[in-house]
Amino acid sequence: PYTERVNDYLIEVYMNTRSYEAALKSIAKIEHPGTRIMEAKQKILFRLGTQAFANARFQEALDFFNQSLAVGQYNQTTKADAYFWRGESNYRLDRFPQAGNDYRLYLEFATNKSGQEYGLALYNLGYTYFKQKNYGSAATWFTRFVDRGSANERAMQADAYNRIGDCHFYDRRFEQARQDYARAVEIDPSLGDYSLYQEAFVRGLQRDYNGKVQTLNRLIAEYPESQYMDDALYEQGRAFVQMEDNANAIARFHILVKKFPESNVSRRAANEIGLLYYQDDKYPEAIQAYKQVIASYPGSEEARLAQRDLKSIYIDLNKVDEYADFASTIPGGANFDVNERDSLTYVAAERVYMRGEVNEARNSFTRYLQTFPEGAFSLNANYYIGLIDYNQKAFESAAQHLDKVLEYPNNKYSEDAMLMGAEMAYTAKNYEKALTIYKQLKDKAVSMERRQLAKTGMLRSAHMLGNGEEIILAATDLLADTKLAPELSNEAHYYRAKAYLDAGKTEAAMEDLMVLAKDTRNVYGAEAKYKVAQIYFDGGQTDKAEQEVLNYIEVSTPHTYWLARSFVLLADVYMKLGRNLDAKQYLLSLKQNYQADDDIAGMIESRLEKLKIEN
Repeated sequence: PYTERVNDYLIEVYMNTRSYEAALKSIAKIEHPGTRIMEAKQKILFRLGTQAFANARFQEALDFFNQSLAVGQYNQTTKADAYFWRGESNYRLDRFPQAGNDYRLYLEFATNKSGQEYGLALYNLGYTYFKQKNYGSAATWFTRFVDRGSANERAMQADAYNRIGDCHFYDRRFEQARQDYARAVEIDPSLGDYSLYQEAFVRGLQRDYNGKVQTLNRLIAEYPESQYMDDALYEQGRAFVQMEDNANAIARFHILVKKFPESNVSRRAANEIGLLYYQDDKYPEAIQAYKQVIASYPGSEEARLAQRDLKSIYIDLNKVDEYADFASTIPGGANFDVNERDSLTYVAAERVYMRGEVNEARNSFTRYLQTFPEGAFSLNANYYIGLIDYNQKAFESAAQHLDKVLEYPNNKYSEDAMLMGAEMAYTAKNYEKALTIYKQLKDKAVSMERRQLAKTGMLRSAHMLGNGEEIILAATDLLADTKLAPELSNEAHYYRAKAYLDAGKTEAAMEDLMVLAKDTRNVYGAEAKYKVAQIYFDGGQTDKAEQEVLNYIEVSTPHTYWLARSFVLLADVYMKLGRNLDAKQYLLSLKQNYQADDDIAGMIESRLEKLKIEN
């Protein structure tokens, strides 16, 4: 007769100890659950969802949130929160329409309209539309977010104004976009380099070239380490070109090429230097500039254009023989003006590929390389063969062809080739090669997403190599990203902490472990919480070790192994303090309740044996 009441009590105990799956089993045994039980079930499913989300299992999180919402409306706050976190899960899975719908439902049902999550929902809703390029709706929601005016959300406020500016920019409302970018700088100067760059770009579109130059001067002066520095110098040069001030344009382009020789815009700038000299009839300077492009960026489109213009200059100067002599010194230079057979063979292969006949295209590209191994399009052909082989999972052949593309890292295919090459090397467990290519990709990548992907690859490759120095560098670089997903942040902190510990840098490791230990729901935090206590113990700080473990027991974790290790550590603490009875009690309790088949049992027995000997 007391079965349902006992299950009721068990549910309360499981809720308090975060044993959610056990609580669900107890609820399943209740034949006619009442409102209180159904509310508990609603909350349990929601918490399982947040737990899965914290461990980056987003599809699993979605399933739990759906189940929680399906239970009913027993607790309005839980219902609203489930919509919010379901939206977060959908967003992480790039399901932006579904995420947007969930955020709107959260806004409808949320009881606390002034809370931080309410503002975050407005902000994230703006991003769902922004990702779908629905800039009108995105601007509306970002505007609702900034209109809240929370002083605790300055970075997000500034970012929202930047996105509002982007929305106006894409809709060609340039003056409004410029005002929004300026507002972003006022709110949070740390994000001001992007805002100033965009504001300057808008001024250029408005033909305010002097204003563009002045705004970029401010960016260069105030943000000397900005990732937009090379673009800023290039756009300044372009502004001077528009003002027909070739001397200042050339000066800016020279600074750019010297400071950022590997940048994509530097290649364009180097070519434009030659073109500006050519326009000013400064032929010796133009010749020197174009030769520098050809020498610095062999095989690139810029080098091809430079050689074409260089030929025109020598013809203007009636020095055709001199040009021929120079062309013969360039690798492949004799074939630079490709003959008809070379061109047609490649174009034919490319058209086959564009029709989707990839196998025939691969054969055609192969024949082209066999016929013209130094042909003008050999780089292109190697890339397409590598791409086809990659898509068909012929990874060994793909790597050989893409490696040839990477011999010229400044071509238009190099970024994609690096991405595929690094992935294949990592999958093949060639972690040294993967690390090298990921480093190149980080320096080459234009988008923030690919740079972050490269940094992540560097970290994981270094981890697989056991290279502590590279792990620390890669993790530190990755953690500097302002928009880093929590799961990546946890991974970086964890690997860096372990590398610091291996290097004997305990104090540095503790900083990372403390960050991870704040959330014991994920496996990194569960282990970190234990390691913090172990470090205190190893350092003779038994009081701190005891408090850390007791706090761990209080907050609990779904990762029972590390909680069990903490119980063993607590026994060590009490043995060291001479409290053998307490130590024995904890060990016996752990022995009775911990059932997993791992090394915990051996730890327990060794300590019980030691206590028996001491007594």
